[in-house]
Amino acid sequence: MNILKAKILELGGELFNGEAVQIVVPSIGGDLCLMPNHQSIITALRRGYIKIFRPSIERPIAVSVAGGICSFSSNSAIFIVETTT
Repeated sequence: MNILKAKILELGGELFNGEAVQIVVPSIGGDLCLMPNHQSIITALRRGYIKIFRPSIERPIAVSVAGGICSFSSNSAIFIVETTT
């Protein structure tokens, strides 16, 4: 199974650091689905939910964001976000 590494950071610290098989991202151009071996990308985020689908776990983790940026390269996603309150 191909695995992604995901890290979500905000001003107050780390919100998530772990493995995923798929990540759905609320990019400013529309929802984007990151999967293993996806092309490298940097995108701005709009208000929405980052959904992280983890190996062998049915329900995704959903992190509510007001905006931010996402960088994806070599099966590793890093998010710097502003969270919603």
